[in-house]
Amino acid sequence: MTKNIIIQNLVIFILGFSVISIEAKTINIKVTTLNTEWLSCHDNGPSDEELQMNNIAQIIRLTQPDIIALQEVGTSSTYATIDTLVERLGDDWGGNILPTSNNNCGQNQGVIYNRNKIQFVGSQLLNNGISSQDGTYYYNWSSGRYPVVYNVNIINGNEPIPLTLVNIHAKAYNDETSYSRRKGGAEGLKAILDGNSFNNKNIIITGDFNDYLTGSQCYNCGDSPYKNFMDDTENYMGLTSGLFNPYYNNPVIDNIVISNELFGNYVSNSAILETSATNAILNYKYTTSDHTPISALLNFQIENPYPEDCKNVIFSETFSSNLGDFTSYNVTGYQDWYWREIYGAYISGFANSINNENEDWLISPALDLSNMQSANLSFEHALNFSPNHTDKITNHTLLISNDYEYGNYPNTARWTKIDIPTMPSGNNWTYVQSGNIDISKGFLKDNMTFAFRYISDSSTAGTWEIKNLNLTAICGISATSTNKTSNNRVYTSDANINIIVRNNSTIQIFDILGNCIIKSNINDNISIPINKSGIYIVKISNEVFKVRIL
Repeated sequence: MTKNIIIQNLVIFILGFSVISIEAKTINIKVTTLNTEWLSCHDNGPSDEELQMNNIAQIIRLTQPDIIALQEVGTSSTYATIDTLVERLGDDWGGNILPTSNNNCGQNQGVIYNRNKIQFVGSQLLNNGISSQDGTYYYNWSSGRYPVVYNVNIINGNEPIPLTLVNIHAKAYNDETSYSRRKGGAEGLKAILDGNSFNNKNIIITGDFNDYLTGSQCYNCGDSPYKNFMDDTENYMGLTSGLFNPYYNNPVIDNIVISNELFGNYVSNSAILETSATNAILNYKYTTSDHTPISALLNFQIENPYPEDCKNVIFSETFSSNLGDFTSYNVTGYQDWYWREIYGAYISGFANSINNENEDWLISPALDLSNMQSANLSFEHALNFSPNHTDKITNHTLLISNDYEYGNYPNTARWTKIDIPTMPSGNNWTYVQSGNIDISKGFLKDNMTFAFRYISDSSTAGTWEIKNLNLTAICGISATSTNKTSNNRVYTSDANINIIVRNNSTIQIFDILGNCIIKSNINDNISIPINKSGIYIVKISNEVFKVRIL
């Protein structure tokens, strides 16, 4: 872990005799964890699955987390629990699950998040490279119920703030063997998090620890199995070590631990049991869960993140009920994109027991990204009957355009192929995350359209399925003036400083060291290219603005 740096409320720049004060904005992030007790499993947990699902959605509405880690979530190709939960919560919510067990009685960890504040980036199993049942690490994590890492960004108009949420569900029961497995799992997890891949990240470890942070539910075991984290006070802080669950008359077993990168962001004494929310649910312990949600607050201070006339663009499509605002366009062949309730957007050139020649496009609606500073796209997809690597990357592609007109033949527009970081194996129905796909600044314009193009022929006709698509575009950075009544405006786009003035004015641009790099008189709008990233100060007559070139 690295030494924590606390962001200051005010950023001061001194240019000659001028002092510029940039106001800061605080973003509060609420992190919650909840074991949902066999959610979507008919064999275990609450008997009324429909009521339980509705109650979990209600708990999320009542507690209003920005991100909530869930445990004991079933999922399968016939019933996608996280997707169902997101649908009941509404358009402001997103979710993801990386299952270790693909059935509705599997005990998986998932995540739900507020898409207005949290941007999903990707997920991974912390399985330590072990895939067989012979490893001690596998055994310690309940024979394969590995921790799941969910990488997300806190959305702001400057630079996204990354968070790494580690969602765990440790071995249950209070016997000495189970205790030893929890202790071994904690030791293995800390070794991974202390390593080079994680030791500089903003880490939140949360979930069902199945034990206390101080002491243990194992009667004869003494110290907490998580003592290794609690003793390392330089690098980790247990936020929930002082919480007590009155229902069970013992310390909580659902916990939140943060790395030292977040020490300065934790709101002191904000860790709570969400009993006011559970009390609002009739017979909560029997109809919903035998666990109480636990939350904590973090705050992050950023400098003037948004221009007044610019808002982030958030676009998503689950493909759970139709193709949404996407348009299918058949260029060749008789097959086409359509949707299936279980699989999302679906295309296959295999029909009538043969592989058929096809070219089919699934085209997004046009998006206006003209004021955006950055944008990225992610989705889940599965691919079968196309195991050859060349076929996979040639016949299943993602393209982007700024001049496609709705309804036209796709080839009338100019399209640029974008690499998909993670492709499925091509020989099974396992969904994988595409990875975070950055959209080049050159495409951050009006009428940005992207498309999935599918090709098949008589020798190869894969089946491609896509669901849970998210695109998040972050608003461009606008400057802050010292004059609140100003009619002048300064903002950045691509690698340009754009200046709008109302009257004939003298402008000066300074770099962060105070060197004047441009001085000119202007009486109209101007766009000035800057070839080096960094902070710049723009002075228009007696007004001063601050901008950043990325």
